[in-house]
Amino acid sequence: MLDPTQTLAVLARKLARPRGLVGWLYTSNPFYVLSADLVFIGLRMSFDTSGRTIETGALMIALLGYTLLLATTACLLIRCGRVWDDARTMLLLIVAMFLAISVTFDETLAGSPRLGRACFLGGLLFAVLVSEGLLRGIRLRLAPLYHVPYLLILGLFFLYPLVLSPFLHDPEGPVLRWLLFGFSPLAGLAFLSLIPAIRRGPGYVAKNGSPWPYPLFPWTLFGLLAVAVCGRAAYLCTSFHFVEMSRLVGRSDSIFGPYFLVPFLLAMDVLLVEAAIVSRNRPMQRLAMAVLPGVLVLAVLGHRTDPVFRGFLGLFREGLGGSPLYLSLVAVTGLYGHAAVRRVPLGLAGLASSLIALSVIGPDTFDLNGLVAPRPFPLLAAAILEIGLAARRRESWRGLVGSACLIAAGAIGLDRLGLEAYRELVAFHLAVIAAILIGAWFQDRLGRFLWHLAAACLGLSCLVAIRGGPGPIDRVPADLLRAYPLLVIVACFLLGYGSRCRSFLAVALVGLTGWLASVGWRSYCDLRRIAVGLDWIASGLIFFALAAAISLLKTGLPARWVDGRHADRLDAGPDTEAQGPVN
Repeated sequence: MLDPTQTLAVLARKLARPRGLVGWLYTSNPFYVLSADLVFIGLRMSFDTSGRTIETGALMIALLGYTLLLATTACLLIRCGRVWDDARTMLLLIVAMFLAISVTFDETLAGSPRLGRACFLGGLLFAVLVSEGLLRGIRLRLAPLYHVPYLLILGLFFLYPLVLSPFLHDPEGPVLRWLLFGFSPLAGLAFLSLIPAIRRGPGYVAKNGSPWPYPLFPWTLFGLLAVAVCGRAAYLCTSFHFVEMSRLVGRSDSIFGPYFLVPFLLAMDVLLVEAAIVSRNRPMQRLAMAVLPGVLVLAVLGHRTDPVFRGFLGLFREGLGGSPLYLSLVAVTGLYGHAAVRRVPLGLAGLASSLIALSVIGPDTFDLNGLVAPRPFPLLAAAILEIGLAARRRESWRGLVGSACLIAAGAIGLDRLGLEAYRELVAFHLAVIAAILIGAWFQDRLGRFLWHLAAACLGLSCLVAIRGGPGPIDRVPADLLRAYPLLVIVACFLLGYGSRCRSFLAVALVGLTGWLASVGWRSYCDLRRIAVGLDWIASGLIFFALAAAISLLKTGLPARWVDGRHADRLDAGPDTEAQGPVN
């Protein structure tokens, strides 16, 4: 029989290793999260924050008390039991409670500015003191280059509403609306202060006093703060921009749009690129480049027709000189350029793609329905980039892409000069010249294919010029059109002779045959006007040639000549083989 002490010990060991659903609940322990959510909801429902001093003070004391309860519990769990898994959840909950306090008293600040300022400043002081005390209590070391940005971001949550408060009396004024938009860029700048810490690498947070490895510590904390920034940017526009209520949905219209988050998300991508470069993580670098186009999606989505939203969108366009989509694309192009300089994979591809996109997205393009006519200068920049990379890296496909951009820029430039009548002809011949140059420069599979394609295009253009007819060639001067087939024939012969490419030689032969046939037919037509019976004479000569050929076959001379050539070839074979060993 076991005594009661031993029985309790066995029971405690069994409870320490539960299985199934109980085991999952034991390991994950989500009850701290449920507790914090329920307590926060209950307190918000129980107290009015519209400006009453007693109820606002009671809510503040309750929130601070529950946060202290979480902090004390976390400290005891770590100092006494070393329960780091539960403590990690509680530490994040404590930071979440700080953020919840920072958004709880927006209505108080609007209704009673003095009381609201006291709540925000007191909440900030409380958050800083609890953070410092908790870090010292659990002996968790947050390196200074991470510690300072944390306090900076925390201060932004509490102090930014105080910046808005002097302008709340004029909700339709431009200052308040610009300040509401400015939270996201300012938060992005605060997060960019983490770059020095990132460049120190994982070793900077080693031996931090916890079992949490990098990047789990401290990036879980900043991940929570980043999510909170996105939510706070939207909630600021609801809680501090007072407009008429919508009759349909029963809520205020808001100036907020997904494009508000673009500056902050671009800053987060910069941090991701820096972390990937420091850790030399190529997949993470590719991920950082691949997610950048998602920022452009945010700049397009969520556009509404209500006057409040449209009012600030127009103010944004006039104030910054471009639509959210255009300015986001310019920023993305700059980030791709920065990544290309840092030799991040996909950086050059993203830069070229962004430049091409800039050719059809202008300052007044708010969505895909507002694309503009292609502009030459972004295409010219993309062409210079791709052709330079093609020459440096010996990549023919880049030369092809760069040539396409250059040809498109040239065609658009002709439109600007009023020469749009020759756009198709100039673009065609530039494309042929580019294909010939790429094939001559790289001499790879794609280059050889482009050579054959260029030869086929020249042959087709030569036959079209010989044949004539309606189309773009009608705009070409008559003298140039007559000389064009001979120029193509000579050029193809020289290219074929110099490069030993049979395609160009074949085109030269076909072109010469077609030209001679065309010249002969025109001459024949001219003679018909002089000699009325020329058709009969020509028919008679054709029949004479046919009869002479038949007679020649009857003599047997062609057959004897072929047999003699075959016999000579057979006689030469053994002699050649016999002479081989001697030589």
